[in-house]
Amino acid sequence: MMRIGTDYLGSDSIQQTTTTNQEIIPLPPSTWTKGYNFYRFSFDNLDACTVKINKGKPIYIRAGKGFNTDIYDSPIYSFVIIENGIRFNWIAGY
Repeated sequence: MMRIGTDYLGSDSIQQTTTTNQEIIPLPPSTWTKGYNFYRFSFDNLDACTVKINKGKPIYIRAGKGFNTDIYDSPIYSFVIIENGIRFNWIAGY
């Protein structure tokens, strides 16, 4: 089996958005020429919310449902939570 990832990134605790339309994927290190491109991504939401994935159309996720991708799905480079005050955590491989 071939290894495709380099490392993991995610929240260190339950997070709470403070603004509407908040991008949860952080900026990459300043030495990088491109942003993160996650081949594996997991989002766990305690509250119902609407998200935009890779700048796409809004998608509703009911409370506790979450969202997951793996190596067979399109990479994630943007994940925006539309509502304010949503409790969540996430983890990703890149």
